Parts: sequence; C-alpha cells; structure tokens
Amino acid sequence: MWNKVFTFLLLFFCFISSVSAETAGEENTQHQLRWMDVEGATGYVLEIKNSSGYLVLSERVNGTSYDLVNYTSGIYEHRVAVVNKLGKVGSYSDWVRFEVVVSKVPTLTKDSIFSVSKEEKEKTFLLEGKDFIYPMKVYMVTGGKRILAKKVTIESDSVAKATFAVDSETDTGIYDLVLENPRNKVLTAKQRVVLSDSKEKAAIFAARQERIARKEIPEDYYETPYFSTLWRSTVMPGWGQKYIDGKNWKLYVYPVVAASAVAVYANSYNKFLAARSDYQSAVILGAVLAERQDAQALWFINRSNAEAKFNTAKTELGVIQVGAGVLGAFLLYNIVDSYFAAKRNVANLEPGFPLGESTKRIHANVTSEAGWNQSKFAYEYGSRYQIEFSSRF
Repeated sequence: MWNKVFTFLLLFFCFISSVSAETAGEENTQHQLRWMDVEGATGYVLEIKNSSGYLVLSERVNGTSYDLVNYTSGIYEHRVAVVNKLGKVGSYSDWVRFEVVVSKVPTLTKDSIFSVSKEEKEKTFLLEGKDFIYPMKVYMVTGGKRILAKKVTIESDSVAKATFAVDSETDTGIYDLVLENPRNKVLTAKQRVVLSDSKEKAAIFAARQERIARKEIPEDYYETPYFSTLWRSTVMPGWGQKYIDGKNWKLYVYPVVAASAVAVYANSYNKFLAARSDYQSAVILGAVLAERQDAQALWFINRSNAEAKFNTAKTELGVIQVGAGVLGAFLLYNIVDSYFAAKRNVANLEPGFPLGESTKRIHANVTSEAGWNQSKFAYEYGSRYQIEFSSRF
C-alpha cells in the first residue's frame, strides 16, 4: 500500500515535461528535476535514460531534486524509487518524459554571402554553424524591413536550410541575416545577403560582400562608394576602379597609359624648346649678317634655316597641344569611369544623380511613344525627354 501511494505521488508530481537553460559561450548548462518528499524515506534512486533507451544515470540521491549538468538538448525519461529506513529500494514510479532545451545563441561557422535575384521565385540558403535548434526563425533585415523565411529545416544542430520567397516587390539591397532560436537568442550576421534584379548582378555584388567579409575593403563600402572611388582614381588612375570593381588590369594599364602620355608630352615639349632655341639663335645670327654686305648669301641660307627651325618648333607645339588634350581626355575618362564603376557596384542602386543628400536625386530619361494621329491619319512614333527630381522622407 505504501508503494502504491508513493507511485501515485510520483506520477502526480514528477510531471516535468520540459526544462531549459540559457547559456552564453561555453558555460555549464544546468537543469533540475524535482519530486515530492515521501515520509519515512532515507533517500531516493533516480534513473534517467535518453531517447535511444540507454540508461545514462542510475544514482542514489539524498534530497528531492537533482541537478543535470551538461546534458545536451534532447528527449529524456526519468523515474524515481524510494530507499526506506532498512536501505531497501522500493518500487519505481513510471517513466516520465521530459525535454532538455539548451538555449545558446546560434552561430555561423562560414562567412558565406548569399545572393538572391528577382528572377528567382524562391531561394534556399544552406546554413552551417552551431547550436541550431527547432523551431529556429531565419529572416532578412534591411532598413527596418524584415522578410521572414517561409520554411526553415533543421537537419542537425550544425546544418539548416532556410527558404525565402522572392517577388518583384522585394527591395533590392544588402540585407542582414538574422537567426533566432526558440528562446529568443538572436544572431545578426551583418550584410550577408545581396538581393538584386538579376542573377548576374547579385553574383557580382555578393563577390564584393565577400571582400568586405575578408576585410579587403572597409565596411562602409556601400555608404561612400563615389567619394572612395573618385579620390583614389584621382591620385592614381585605375586605383578607384580596382578598389570598387576588383579589376586589377585597370590598376596596371591606366597608369601606364597616363605615364606614356606624359612621356610623349615631355619629349615633345623638350623638342619644342630645342627648336625654339635654334630658331632664336638663327634670328640673332641673321640680324648680325644683315648688316654686312658681303654676307648676303650666308644671310639668305641662315634665313631659310631659321624658317625651318620655326616650322619645327610650331609642329612640336602642335604635338604638345594634342598630347595635352589626349592626356586631359584620358584623365577625365578615368574619373568618369571610376564614378560609373562605383555606380555599377552599389547593390541598392537608385536611379538618378545624388544632389548632395542621399534622399534627393535628379533623374533624366528618354521615353518612346507611339500612337495613331487622327488628324494626319497615320501611325506615328516619337520620343519624349523628361527630367525628374525626387526627394525621399
């Protein structure tokens, strides 16, 4: 009779179905099982088995609780028996199921950058990390807007898959990837998702984000692309394009072209100075010879030579002017190319040119129109040029 009463008490009070612990880092996880005290008992025997049915604990306990130290997440069962005053173990209670949920902040072990395009209806991310538990939420965040994954599959505590729906209304840009476990422990992986209009653009922008993750370029890459690119290309042609585009050939070719243009310009300028000096010497010599009647023939020859020197100097001056123009045009092209290199590589690209503030832009475009002209009884084609000014709040 005493054992039956005890069994009833255990079935009634050992109802713990889920115990949890919240940890940070590598702290020991502690959970506690409790049961009612039975009068006359000198101790208890606690047994615990895991989900595979293996006995992981069989131990005598003096009190009415037991601390579970470093138990991993999973389903367990436990039962308790009373030890009487004679040291004998009575009947065990029925097995009672409980769950251990170890709540740690999920982590990603790979600095993967995920690319998404509007050409895809949905995109599945393969997440590799640690401490993934079901049900885990995964979503993308940018500018206060959150896109929740429509499906998250936890394959193990280190592998998960998150599937996102993509539609034409989804904003392009750089998103943070957020993982949230059932205990509201959140991991925010900054700038891990690139969403663009096409797969090609998304892949290009994702490659840029990988360079950011590897610290090859600073984190403010997308915040100051124009200034960062322009000043670099101004200091050294091609540097800004390499910085923003990652194209090494421009860093090597552009300086060579500029140096070659400068070398040609300098050579022509030196020739011009030499020709001008010879012409001036011929003019001085001609003035001296002109005063002597016996040197008229020599003066005539000197005059012809002076004209040749003058024409040579004039030709070299023309080459200098052309060279300066070519060099100036190339340097201007280098700056323009660096600007558009930055423009091409901003994932959240907005149309138009910024007017000093990120919220104000001016945009010009040409649209084609076609329609039936009732007065002329003809089908006409035409173009319309319009300038738009936009301001966001």
